[in-house]
Amino acid sequence: MFSLSLLNEKWIPVIHFDGHVSKIKPSQIVDETIFDFAYFRPDFQGATYQFLIGLLQTTFSPEDDDEWFDCWHDGILQSDLDEAFAQAKLAMQFGATKPAFMQDFSKLDGTKVSISGLLVEAPGENALKKNTDHFIKRDFVNAICPHCAAIALFTLQTNAPSGGQGHRVSLRGGGPITTLLMPELNKPTPLWKKLWLNVIPLDEDDKPRQFDESIFPWLNTTKTSEPPKNFSLFPEQANYCQAFWGMPRRIELDFEQTKQGECDLCGEASSQLITQYQTKNYGIQYQHWRHPLTPYRIDSKIGVPLAIKGQQGGLVYRDWLGMITKHDNIEAAKVVIINEARRLKNDEKYRLWCFGFDFDNMKARCWYEHNFPVYPALTDPNSDVGEFISLALKLSKNTIQILRNAMTTINKQSSTLDTAYWKETELAFYQFVKQLIEQKDNPDGRFHLLSNWANTLLEYITQIYDKAAFANPDDKMVVSHVNLNDKMVVSKKISAREKLLRDFNKLKYIKSIKNTEYLVCG
Repeated sequence: MFSLSLLNEKWIPVIHFDGHVSKIKPSQIVDETIFDFAYFRPDFQGATYQFLIGLLQTTFSPEDDDEWFDCWHDGILQSDLDEAFAQAKLAMQFGATKPAFMQDFSKLDGTKVSISGLLVEAPGENALKKNTDHFIKRDFVNAICPHCAAIALFTLQTNAPSGGQGHRVSLRGGGPITTLLMPELNKPTPLWKKLWLNVIPLDEDDKPRQFDESIFPWLNTTKTSEPPKNFSLFPEQANYCQAFWGMPRRIELDFEQTKQGECDLCGEASSQLITQYQTKNYGIQYQHWRHPLTPYRIDSKIGVPLAIKGQQGGLVYRDWLGMITKHDNIEAAKVVIINEARRLKNDEKYRLWCFGFDFDNMKARCWYEHNFPVYPALTDPNSDVGEFISLALKLSKNTIQILRNAMTTINKQSSTLDTAYWKETELAFYQFVKQLIEQKDNPDGRFHLLSNWANTLLEYITQIYDKAAFANPDDKMVVSHVNLNDKMVVSKKISAREKLLRDFNKLKYIKSIKNTEYLVCG
């Protein structure tokens, strides 16, 4: 019966600095010539980062920051990784023989599903029954190779949205945002360093002692969640590293009904193309877990951490501060916080790669990726730069509401208004942040920059309003040459504009800024 080792098989596509593509086994990530993974799907690319970070974190986690830095500066030997990864040998077997990677330990007698169902954008069972798969059609993928099946299975378990009654969401909920620290874009950094940046030291309580079902749930009978008990798995009932290996879905790939041909995903020839799988509901129901690669919002009523999810329109600079530090009730991912404490050299520049699906219930609407800047100055406990940035963000959030109200008054609402606002003021915001950091020891200069930022926002919303309200920029001045109805319309638009300006200058955040400069009100 078909079986392969995800530790020994060369199944992960990578691209080298010279541009050629090859496949490697996990321990070969230490090859200094490898630049990145080479998946054709962005969700597979992001999932593979999490798979390798999880494997490193589970089997090769450093004792402390000193050991982390030793690896960072001296490199890692492939033989050391082979030895470490071997601890997870049983869990990394993939195929028909149980236990099998990310598949239910028991023989399932559930619903048979086309292999395309492993892809999160595939239409669900309900959509197929009701014939509502209008945009993403059924049968677009009929057979995939084992290499693609392994990463597709991991991707689904890691991002799992709600899938109907009893089909559980991922350990972080449906469509979590993942945030990874990355070197600056124009710096030729080998792949292993990108992975190692996101590995953290583990204390004795979190470090695995044995590599069993407490880490890899498919190594034993699934802790199911059927009613009426609706059993949940809490962090204290398993090892910390299960955060990387959550298995909410009960799935069994069909390795008996395989066929020969080309994979519908990667195009490679295979004699073991998988065409279907079985699934059963009421898999593991995770509660209160904190994944180290995801930021969380703390529920103010019950104090429960809720993973930040993908959202329509993607992340914008409004979300940035909570992704890299603590802002309002949002806390950055543990890996980001650890790196703040680690304090890498200030001359080494980093960015935060954020990615994830935006789900509407069980439907994948979009995949988003963002790169946010990371500034070491924001980690300085003696600096109040973060407070000034927080003030600027509050001003931005209140300003868009003022613009919304004005546009509603003149019946010029638009579903794209918010998205455009955050995107079109983004460059100016980051310029403000850079200038603020440069002036971090100059109180007068910082308030001057805040004043400039306020003016930038005011100028933006008045321009947007004027463009929407007055077909002719001079219309607001020409009232005597039009009929009475037109005069009333123009008068209404002028009144709404005046209210927009008044409301902006009434904002408490404007009043909080020292009167170092008079705000031009248009």
